[in-house]
Amino acid sequence: MRIRKMALWIAAVCLTSTVALEAQPGGRRGGMGGGVTPEQIFSLLAFEEQFNVTDKQLIALREVLKPIYVEQQQMMAEMFSSGSRGETDFRALREKMREQQSKMREKMMAALATALDAEQVEALKAHLQQAQRQQQRQRGGPRGGGGGPGGGGF
Repeated sequence: MRIRKMALWIAAVCLTSTVALEAQPGGRRGGMGGGVTPEQIFSLLAFEEQFNVTDKQLIALREVLKPIYVEQQQMMAEMFSSGSRGETDFRALREKMREQQSKMREKMMAALATALDAEQVEALKAHLQQAQRQQQRQRGGPRGGGGGPGGGGF
């Protein structure tokens, strides 16, 4: 039981804390990445000078990202509380997490667009795509094979 719960948490961390490679050419879909969290985005925008985020924008970002953060935390708690009652289907859990991440990405992009100007949003997209490429190189190339649209969704 304890090992199963630990495995679930490890799977969650892996799926939610890395920038997915699926958005790259050869992946299955575009986007800003599978597991980029509101707090990661906020930190990046707050501390990286290249985005030129003002103090006023930071306050607006906090306000629009906070509900997404809370929703994400609740969603994760629900997913893992249901898995502790019996056998866990990791494939189904992974698919459910991908689905939820996609919904969260859309919400986060809409929220970011309300607090940032278009130039800042584009700079963030470029930065995240660069991070995906760098991570891809470190892991030895793209995963997921071909068959899908070639990135560009974010």
